[in-house]
Amino acid sequence: MQRIRISAVSYLNTKPFLYGIQNSDALTHFNIDLKTDLPSVCAEKLLANEADLGLVPVAIIPKLKEYHIISDYCIGAIGPVKTVMLY
Repeated sequence: MQRIRISAVSYLNTKPFLYGIQNSDALTHFNIDLKTDLPSVCAEKLLANEADLGLVPVAIIPKLKEYHIISDYCIGAIGPVKTVMLY
């Protein structure tokens, strides 16, 4: 069975995605290797073909040779957000 390599961001706003992957029936049907990384590392892994699937910033999409959006879900906001700040 082919291993499916997933690179996902491990931030609070990605917890629902990670929960869904970790508690999915797919884990029993597929050989899934789930790694949590920084957003930039997720993007780098996709670009270097070190991941098959990635939860990545949309800014990486134009750099990918091929991509497929595989769900209707996303992390988004209307207006400014303050999820990453320096104090």
